[in-house]
Amino acid sequence: MTTTPTSDETPSAFTDEQYGAQRAEAAVWAGASAVITDRRGRVLVERVGYRDTRLLPGGAVDKGESPAQAAARELREELGVTMALDRGLAVDWVSTAGANARPAMRFPGEVLHVFDGGTWGDEQIAAIRPRAGEIEAVEFVEPARLPELMSPDNARRALSALRARINAAGPALLEDGLPIAPTVLDRAGVLSTARPRHHFPFHTGPAPECLPVHQVWGWLFAPDGRVLVLLEPDTGAACLTGVRAGS
Repeated sequence: MTTTPTSDETPSAFTDEQYGAQRAEAAVWAGASAVITDRRGRVLVERVGYRDTRLLPGGAVDKGESPAQAAARELREELGVTMALDRGLAVDWVSTAGANARPAMRFPGEVLHVFDGGTWGDEQIAAIRPRAGEIEAVEFVEPARLPELMSPDNARRALSALRARINAAGPALLEDGLPIAPTVLDRAGVLSTARPRHHFPFHTGPAPECLPVHQVWGWLFAPDGRVLVLLEPDTGAACLTGVRAGS
């Protein structure tokens, strides 16, 4: 392989072996994980025996694997679930300082891909078979609890990936879990604070005459099918547009 010098560079040539040795000196790790939610929007996290904090399902990319293949393999090994992962949510550059790795690990930095594992129903959740000896428990938690349950970098990455899923504008580019180009959802801290616990029952048809209406909400759609939502200033939670009856 021969490099093409610019006008102010000294001409140079590298053999394939020399080029490979030079790149190996600057090698980084590669990893992949998946964000999975249940129908209430809670996030699947794993409790493992070798960490005090929770993790998303995932792990290192093995030699010859693509990140998507690695994430699918980790789901199969850790949860006993076979599925393809074809939608990326985030690509994170994890620096040596950001990882806070022990010196003995000689951590060179890592490129970590986060994929969308989808929204799982009761049957998929019931099919989970945690890997014995590694995964002690699997649970679904509110997004707002991730900072207390996960390490800071993992929590930032998971929340950024969730916001990218909501934005539906393509994968977010991150550095140590923080987006390079923050969106309005990132700036508002959406999902990092507890969501209101409404869970009101839904009834089709008009309200019964004997039941007073105290508040109404509306579904307002953009031409491309997106829904208009408002962000609550105190929590950053998304809600439909609405007013109190009589106001």
